[in-house]
Amino acid sequence: MRANPGRRDEAREASSAHAEAHRRNYAHIHEEDQPKYVISVAAQILGVHPQTLRLYEREGLVEPQRSLGKIRLYSERDIEKIRAVMRLTQDLGVNLAGAEAILYMRERMLELYARAEQMRREMEEELARLRRELDVDS
Repeated sequence: MRANPGRRDEAREASSAHAEAHRRNYAHIHEEDQPKYVISVAAQILGVHPQTLRLYEREGLVEPQRSLGKIRLYSERDIEKIRAVMRLTQDLGVNLAGAEAILYMRERMLELYARAEQMRREMEEELARLRRELDVDS
């Protein structure tokens, strides 16, 4: 026999309210950047010790978000970035400084590629506009 049968419902409602507040606070963040995993869960997903994740953070390889209570929260993007670091260091023998440089260059290349694509689209749109204006067929 339960002493307080309504207690479970109250806890569920509080948890639900917390989850809803969390969703509202992070609604502006893209899904893969949503902070989801505490350090112990992230470490378990990756198969490493939490201390490894702290090291990667100290080295600037990953920057997990922090909750109001200063708890590290890792996103899917953080997990993928750590997997990339692990592939570089474990499979290819790259040291952490090298992994950081490689990841930085990769990010920069992706940014430049995206910018080049944007410029290509803008030039195609401008070319189409000029053709319409001059009444020229392609």
